[in-house]
Amino acid sequence: MVVTTKISPDPSSVGDLLVMEVIAAYPAGYRVNLPIGVDFAPLHLVSIDEGEPESTGQGFRKVFKVTLQHFDVGEAKVPGFPLTYVGADGQVETVKVAPRSFTVESLLANEADPQRRGEDPPVSLEYPNTTAEIIIYSAAVAMLAGFLLALLWRRLASRPREVLGPPPVPPHERALTALSELEGAGLLETGLVQDYYLELTEIAKGYLEGRFGVEALDRTTDEIRRELKRRADAIAPLQPSDVIDFLEGCDLVKFARFDPDVDEARGALAQVRTMVEETKPKDAPPPAAAPATGDAKAEGATSEAASDPAAPASAAESTNMSEGTSSEGAAEAPAAPAPAADEEARS
Repeated sequence: MVVTTKISPDPSSVGDLLVMEVIAAYPAGYRVNLPIGVDFAPLHLVSIDEGEPESTGQGFRKVFKVTLQHFDVGEAKVPGFPLTYVGADGQVETVKVAPRSFTVESLLANEADPQRRGEDPPVSLEYPNTTAEIIIYSAAVAMLAGFLLALLWRRLASRPREVLGPPPVPPHERALTALSELEGAGLLETGLVQDYYLELTEIAKGYLEGRFGVEALDRTTDEIRRELKRRADAIAPLQPSDVIDFLEGCDLVKFARFDPDVDEARGALAQVRTMVEETKPKDAPPPAAAPATGDAKAEGATSEAASDPAAPASAAESTNMSEGTSSEGAAEAPAAPAPAADEEARS
């Protein structure tokens, strides 16, 4: 068996990792091992890496990589150490690995006798250092202001924003629209009577809840009956009995498999439409009456005169006064041409 070694880097610096490769070439049938606990003092052992056997054609080769460190300057040497192998006959043999020399160089400057340099003189700072204080206080104020602004922004951002949507559709408009859609859906013509009554019931319940505030959706007929008996005045002018009769009739179709004819089903829809039309909010009051004209005033005066007993006498007096005035005007009228006659006489 032949053993060779090589080390790198060489030369090295203080504290460098030195890798020493131990290469053992041996014939087939041998087994080579590095004993445990090999002492490499004064070098520091870092690790040992044992490679796998490699065939060389005439035998085998195995490489051991020993990583070391050395902290002294100058010439150094890796001490020799044993390497064991087991021959083909099973006998354990030992071969001595020769020591390996290497050089460690210093990290100091290239001086014959390097000396430690003296310390730099201390730098004197005025006290109190107003510049440093201003910088520190300014940074603290800026951080506090940033924190307060971030807190304010977060609070403002988290506030719910009111989004103005379209005005709600009145309950009676929703109900009438839904009834028209149900009427044109063709459920009765296709035989979907139960679906028809289910939609019709939901429309009626929704109108009761939206128009009168009676909780009807997601409630049974018995629950609605108790609520209507307790709040009969809330649905006026509707009668609780009429509403309950309608709901019970729909329940017969939905749950008891009652099969009404088409006319009866359409009559149920007409009944709901009538309920909505009779209870929807009234229109706005009509505008105020316009001011009375002259003719209207005369008619009013005439009606007042007819209702007042003293009115005929006053009317007669006013009539006589007007007639007297007219006759006096007629009597005085012929005297007007007198100046013309005098002028003719003078001429």
